[in-house]
Amino acid sequence: MTDRYTEQLEKRQNTPNDTIKAVLSLVGVFTVPFIFIILGVFVNFYFIVVAVCAFFFAVYGSYYILNGLYVEYEYTVTNSNITVDKVIGKSRRKMIMSVDLKKFNTLAKLKDVDINSNKYEKIFRASVTPDGDDVYAAEMHLDKFGGNCLLLFSPNEKTMDAMIPYLKNTIKISLRNSGVRIKGNSAQQTEDCEPQKPAVSVNKTADSAEKPKTQIENKASDNGKNNTENKSVNTEKSTEKSTEKSTANKKSKK
Repeated sequence: MTDRYTEQLEKRQNTPNDTIKAVLSLVGVFTVPFIFIILGVFVNFYFIVVAVCAFFFAVYGSYYILNGLYVEYEYTVTNSNITVDKVIGKSRRKMIMSVDLKKFNTLAKLKDVDINSNKYEKIFRASVTPDGDDVYAAEMHLDKFGGNCLLLFSPNEKTMDAMIPYLKNTIKISLRNSGVRIKGNSAQQTEDCEPQKPAVSVNKTADSAEKPKTQIENKASDNGKNNTENKSVNTEKSTEKSTEKSTANKKSKK
């Protein structure tokens, strides 16, 4: 049996705080060395050497900060398990969480969820935007973190379809009622989300449809047999009458 595997990689959109960090890092590249150069001119020449070293450290620090602002989130769904990783600067990877989808107690769009920080022991933030329309909130109970936890992420249609078969029925119905388009290659979601009609009624309907048809066919065959028998009787009677007439005519002639 082959495993179901779906992978999604999304880049996080930069926030205003990220922009501020980027600007400050670039300013620091030129500000810190300039300060040491001023000190070298007016205080001590050795500060010029320090200024050169400070410039290289500032450049490296700025690169490290800017590289750290390039963040991607990877959602990997393997059968009933979802793993969320954080990829920083396309080089460093950190696993945020890995959990069984069957442990999800609720799953809804963030705009439909009232987030209270005191309600959750830990909130895993792995969404493309902080509070966009594409952000979903999944609530679960994890003993590892001592209680209820919340996952904020941005699954696309393909990832959502891979998750649907393993979610609880109440979650499927809730998503459908909230207007989320649910589709997929699993017949299980249709059976779970829509009421089933008993097979007995279908069989009864089929039987009731076959019975009249059989009765009509039997009546038709019986009528055909009766008509054939009547025709044969009539033919015999007409033959007897013609024979009697011919015999009577012969006697009258004599």
